[in-house]
Amino acid sequence: MMIRSKFAAAIICLAFGPPCFAAELTISVDSLRNAQGNVFICVFSAEGSNVALFPDCDKGKPVRSGKVTISGGKAVITYSGLKDGVYAVAMIHDENANGKLDTNFLGLPVEGYGVSNNPHLYGAPEFGQAKFDLAGKKTIGITAEYLL
Repeated sequence: MMIRSKFAAAIICLAFGPPCFAAELTISVDSLRNAQGNVFICVFSAEGSNVALFPDCDKGKPVRSGKVTISGGKAVITYSGLKDGVYAVAMIHDENANGKLDTNFLGLPVEGYGVSNNPHLYGAPEFGQAKFDLAGKKTIGITAEYLL
């Protein structure tokens, strides 16, 4: 009976498409300097986003995005139903909860930010520096950075 039910599940998945075989991405952001506001996360796909605009969540058309509450110095979120593929994640610690990364008069960020792979760069990172392969279930960690 068990073999028949597995076979039936496989047939249903093939008939109804990718959700049965969808990938799951868990993102954990640490090193947040306080619990004020929230963390805004954007997931970009090499297929479904404008990667040239990474990490701009407004213009880059991420495939998933959302606000995450901070608990215990961390923010954790899981996105299910993603296709296997190449992704990159951008985040900001939106301390004043105004929905954007605030900068000073010189244009330097005054709130925390970070991207997947945690590259240490001067200026905005490119998709290629933050990209990773996603197949099945994966957990990534992003370390929040603060300039000021």
